[in-house]
Amino acid sequence: MSLIEILFSKKALISLALIVLISVLLTFFPLIGSLGFEFSVTIAFIASFISVFISAEFVNLDFRERFIRERRFADLVSSIFVLDFLLLAIPFVIGLLSSSIKDDCYIKEGAIFYVLIPVVTVFFSSSLGLLIGSLFSKRGFLFGSFILIAIICYSLWKLYNDPQIFSFNAVFGFFPGPLYDESIPITFTLVVYRLITVCWGLFFLTILGVIRGIKFKVLKAWDLLALFILILILIITEIKEEELGISYTRKYITDNILTGSVETEHFVIYFKPGTTEANSISLIANDHEWRYYQLKEFLQVNLNDKIRSYIYPDNETRKRVIGAGETTIANPIHKEIHLVYDVFPDHLLKHELTHVMSSDFGTRFLRISPKLGLVEGLAVASDWVGDGYTPHQWAEAMIKTNTAPDIREIIGIGFWYAPPAKSYTTMGSFVRYLIDSYGIEKFKTLYRVGDFSVYGKSVDELVSEWKKFLDGIYVPDKLLALAWYKFSQPSIFQGRCPRRIAELADKGIKAYKDENYYEARGYFLDALNLNKSDPVLIAGLAYAYYYNKGYNELIDLINNSQTLPEVDKNILENLRGNVLLQRGRVLEAKSVFESLLGKPLPEDVKREIEIKLNAISSGNDIEKKIREYFSTREKLYQTVILEEIIRDFPDYSPSYYLLGKIFYSKRDYKLAASYLIESESLGLPSESLEMDNLQLLGVSLFATGDYEGAIKRFQFIVDLEPNRVLKEYAIDLIERCEWAGK
Repeated sequence: MSLIEILFSKKALISLALIVLISVLLTFFPLIGSLGFEFSVTIAFIASFISVFISAEFVNLDFRERFIRERRFADLVSSIFVLDFLLLAIPFVIGLLSSSIKDDCYIKEGAIFYVLIPVVTVFFSSSLGLLIGSLFSKRGFLFGSFILIAIICYSLWKLYNDPQIFSFNAVFGFFPGPLYDESIPITFTLVVYRLITVCWGLFFLTILGVIRGIKFKVLKAWDLLALFILILILIITEIKEEELGISYTRKYITDNILTGSVETEHFVIYFKPGTTEANSISLIANDHEWRYYQLKEFLQVNLNDKIRSYIYPDNETRKRVIGAGETTIANPIHKEIHLVYDVFPDHLLKHELTHVMSSDFGTRFLRISPKLGLVEGLAVASDWVGDGYTPHQWAEAMIKTNTAPDIREIIGIGFWYAPPAKSYTTMGSFVRYLIDSYGIEKFKTLYRVGDFSVYGKSVDELVSEWKKFLDGIYVPDKLLALAWYKFSQPSIFQGRCPRRIAELADKGIKAYKDENYYEARGYFLDALNLNKSDPVLIAGLAYAYYYNKGYNELIDLINNSQTLPEVDKNILENLRGNVLLQRGRVLEAKSVFESLLGKPLPEDVKREIEIKLNAISSGNDIEKKIREYFSTREKLYQTVILEEIIRDFPDYSPSYYLLGKIFYSKRDYKLAASYLIESESLGLPSESLEMDNLQLLGVSLFATGDYEGAIKRFQFIVDLEPNRVLKEYAIDLIERCEWAGK
C-alpha cells in the first residue's frame, strides 16, 4: 500500500480531522493555546494514541495483503512514519499561528519543546504500534493503547509513591508538578530522558526487525548487535536514574544528599552535614516540635507516625531533587515536608506541617480535601501569620479595592487559576472564620467530604456571613494601597508570555543575588520588553541600576514609571532619594525621604529611610559612612563600614542595629544578640526601629538559650506595640520560650 493510498484512507482522514479539531480548540484557552510547554504536552498525549492506532492498523495490511518482501515492508513502515509525522506537523502549524496572532514571545522555546516532547513521543508510539500491530494483527491498537495507559499510570504511581513532584514519561514527556514556579526551563535532564525515549523506540523497531528476520530467515548479525547495544543502554540509564536526575528515591536522598539526621519525639529530620542548618539542627528540631505542639492543639489531632522533614541547603538542590525551587512542599500521603531553612523561626514550617497533620482527617487515598481551596485555606488559617496585618485585614482590603477573588470560584480546582497571593489569603481568611465560628470538628468534616451542607447552610450564605464579619475588621487607609502592592501580580493564566517572562525574571534575580548587576539589568530589560508595566520587573531593574551605579538610567526609569501603583512608586522614590544621597545632594535627598515617611511603604523600606534621615541629621561623617553602607549589598563591605562607625562614633546606635541584622541573617545569633543589646541600650531613633530591634534580639536570645532574656524583650513588644499582629507574634514567642524552658 503506497503512501498516497494510506494518506487518503478513511482511517488516516479521521485521524487528521481529530487532531486538527483538538489543536484548534486548544487555541481558545490561555497558556495551553500557544506553542509552548503545555501545548506540546497536550498534543503529545493525543498524538501518542493516534500514532499507535495508525501504525498498528496499517502494519496489519502487510500481513493481510501478504506483502512479505523486506523492501515492500520497509516502504510500508516509512509510509506509516511519514503519515504520523505529517499529522504531527499540523498541530505545530496551528500552534505557531496561534502564537503569532497572540503575539506570544515563547515561540523559539515552544518549538524546542515541540521537538523534544510530541515529536519524540510520536516516534516512540509509532514504533510501539508497529511492533504490537505485527504481533497482534487484530487487536494491535487495543494492546498498544493499554501499554500507553500503563506507562502513564506507572508515572502516576511514582508521583504517589516517590518524594519528587515532577515526572518524566515516554508519553507526555515531562510533568513539572502543580507548582507556582512559573519558569520551566529546557534542562539537560529533559534532553537526556527524551534521548532515552528515542532509544526505546529504536528498541521496538529492532525487536520487530529480529522477529521478521527469524520469520523470513533473513536475520543479520547487525540486528542482534543493535538489540544488545540498546538493551545495554536502557539497563544502564535505568540504574543511573538518580545520577541523571530523572527520578529520586528517599533512600538515595538520605544516602547521597541529606546524609545527616536527627530524631525527635515526632520527627526524623534530614540535613546536609557541614551546612549552616547542620550547625543549628537542635534549634531547627525545637522549631519543628513547637509547631507540632501548636497544631496538635489547634487541629485536635495526634499522628501516630513520625513526620520526615528534609532540609535542603538551597533552592537549587531542592529544585533538582524534588522539583520545587521557590515553592515549599509538603506530602500528606507520606507525612513529609521539604524545606529550605533560611532563618529561625522558619516562616513556612507551620504552614507545611498543617498539610501533613491534616492528613489525619483528609480523604482516604490522597489524605487531603477534595477541595483544593480548603487545603491551602486551612494551612493559612492554622499559621495565621502576617506581615504586619492578619489575613482577615488583607481580605477586607481586597474586598474594598474590588480585587478579591470570588470564594465560590477558588474553593475547588479554580484555586490554581487565581493569582496565588490572592487565593491563599482569601481562602485563609474564610477558613479561619469557619473554624472560629463553627468549631474545628465541623470544619474537619467539611475538609474530608468537601460538602458545605455540613453547616446546614449554602456556600453563598456562609460567604455572606464571612463578608459581614470582615466589615467589622479594622483596616487602616494605607492598607488599601499596600493591598494593591501585595496582590498586583496576575495569575500565570492571565499574563502575556508568562513562561518567557518568568524565565528571564528568574535569571535576573539569580544574577542580582550573585551581585552581577550588569547581567541582571539585561534580563530585567528583556522581560520588560514583553511586559512594560510589571511592577516586580521594574523594581528589579531599578535596584540593578542602582547597585551598578547606573544613576542616570535609574532616574529615567523612575520618571517613566509614574503610572505604577502608589506603593511601587514610593519604593522607586526611595531609590531617587538614594541617588541624590550618593551624588552628595543631601538636602534634596532628605526632602525626598521626609516626604515618603507618611506614605504607604513596606516596613523594611520605611526603617531604611528612618536610618538615612537620622544619619543626615547626625552630621557629615556619619552621613558619609551610612551613604557608603547603602551604596552596596556586599555584606563584608557593609560590616567593615559599620565597624568603622562604631570605632569613630561608639554612641551611634543604628550601626549596632544594622550589624546585628547582618549577623542575624547569617544565623550567627550569639554575635547578633551582642550588637542588638548594644543598640537597645543606646536607644534607636524611631519606635519602629526599636520594635524591630526587640524582635530580632528576642529571637537571637531564644536561639542562644536565654529564654528569660527573650521573654523580657517579647513582653516589651506586647506592652508597647500597637499593632495587633506583632503583639500576637510576640505572645507566640513568649509561649515558645516557656515551652522550651520546660
